[in-house]
Amino acid sequence: MSKKSIYKQLMNESSFVKPPRTSTDVIANNSDAFDFFTSKRVFGEAPLSSTSQLPFSSPEAKQMVEKDIQKMSKILGKASQQSIKTMMDGVKSKKYDAMDIQRAIMSGNVRDTHTGERDFLRVLWNKVRDGFRRYSKRGKLR
Repeated sequence: MSKKSIYKQLMNESSFVKPPRTSTDVIANNSDAFDFFTSKRVFGEAPLSSTSQLPFSSPEAKQMVEKDIQKMSKILGKASQQSIKTMMDGVKSKKYDAMDIQRAIMSGNVRDTHTGERDFLRVLWNKVRDGFRRYSKRGKLR
């Protein structure tokens, strides 16, 4: 019996050392593959006429737009952190409870936010809502 652990033996077997598949070994490379539950296309590429398949205007434009996307992502990340902090501060100081936040996001005045901001806040709320349970008396949101 060898002194190697089972994990090391498995990692050294020939099945794990095989080179990656070639492009001809694709599992299902037809446009008729659908997901059973959603009836949407699973494999295959978007049609060539779609905007995702069109090339960038230049390689420099591709690099610049990817950098700008990263900048925008950082800005949105910081904004989401500040929004969550505002929610937590209001609940910690007992100005309102967690369910008041949810009610304001779902049914508050529409004129208070721009298009998409309310959806953004709803996503943030769903992400952090369990963290608010510790600030209530019974461990429930209300």
